[in-house]
Amino acid sequence: MEFNVGGGRFEEVALDRVCSPRADALGHRSAHRLISYCTVPLVKVQVWYKVGSIDEEEGRTGSAHLLEHEMFNGTEALGKGEIDELITSVGGQLNAGTYYDYTVYYEIVPSAKLELALAIEADRMRNLKIDPVDFYRELEVVKQERRQRIENNYIQSGWEELQSAAFAGTPLGHFVIGWMEDLNNMTHDYIRSFYEMFYAPNNAIVAISGDVDPQEAIALVEKYFGDYEPMEIKRPIYAETKFEGEKILRLPRITRYTLMLQLYQIPRGDHEDLPAIEALLDIWLNSESSRVVNELYYKRGMILGCGGFVNTLRIPGYALVYAFGYKEDDLDQIKAAMDEELRKIAEEGVSEEELEKVKKARLKEIIFGLKDIREFSDVIVLSALRYDDPYLYKKQIETISKLTSEDIQRVAKQYFLSMDRYVGYIVPKN
Repeated sequence: MEFNVGGGRFEEVALDRVCSPRADALGHRSAHRLISYCTVPLVKVQVWYKVGSIDEEEGRTGSAHLLEHEMFNGTEALGKGEIDELITSVGGQLNAGTYYDYTVYYEIVPSAKLELALAIEADRMRNLKIDPVDFYRELEVVKQERRQRIENNYIQSGWEELQSAAFAGTPLGHFVIGWMEDLNNMTHDYIRSFYEMFYAPNNAIVAISGDVDPQEAIALVEKYFGDYEPMEIKRPIYAETKFEGEKILRLPRITRYTLMLQLYQIPRGDHEDLPAIEALLDIWLNSESSRVVNELYYKRGMILGCGGFVNTLRIPGYALVYAFGYKEDDLDQIKAAMDEELRKIAEEGVSEEELEKVKKARLKEIIFGLKDIREFSDVIVLSALRYDDPYLYKKQIETISKLTSEDIQRVAKQYFLSMDRYVGYIVPKN
């Protein structure tokens, strides 16, 4: 069933009122997502916007995150603080988050207050009030957040410096919070224009999950969002870079220990190689029985800890590999030893025991996540927002189930063993 809301295509999904979720197709322009279940009389309302720090212009970094803060300062109809008061007064909770490629707002309220949550989100989608005095006060809050979380944190500040060097001139050349220089130059007029550009029904998904009557929920979405017109979304051109060879940066910080960071380029998050890349990282680094943990931590005592993870986005992302050492002189040896364990995997493959263990762990993580209805909603809606593919998790389950040692070897050689990477040595200043 399809109908037009806000000038975009909406599709009705999961319309059976049951105690287990069902997912169907989502619209590719503007959509709502319904999952009905009846375990507790609560409903979660989310609005996911397809805008994050990768959509910011050069010199305007931090806009998406700053706007998220400003969205709680009121609308033309609701004064400052009233959004929080309305939700908490009915026993609900609310929050928001900004990432590289999305911004999300949510409320969890009693089912009887679904209309309240939808009315608030619809109101601030197009009627945000940006008062200059409140804006510049909020800007100072964000700048202080940057000082505390990034500048005064040796890991985060070192990571930021390495990432900005590796991805200079691209959307990944800055952290989500933005550069202090850009925040110092930010104006309320620019944030208003950023808001008007990206906060539109054809750039968002409204997700409703919980103890809801689907027909009633759809009617409320039509009531509050139905008159909104789509906007022309103009994203910046996403510049790309290609790592060639190895580049090592020494990053002095106030710390007692040393930390090595390695950045590798990977495809965007819906690429078929991602499950194999994550499996490789687990076998190489992440599990208690991983190759590096076993060799460098238990046998040789060279490291304090290690790990690796992927940053999956709607544009090509990166894998970050790290290891904590005792002193700066050890980092070259640690890097060489980790590379040797990677080479063994790439050339010799992995054991059947290693492969089955990582496959079971990955499948368990996905399947257990799907049992939490709110987490399930996040998974399918985010995949729809990023890739227009709400069922990406099904493809990933199938890919993981069929993983072979040859798949692990192939991605090790293709994305890691070439040594096209940026390496950062975070070391004590003195």
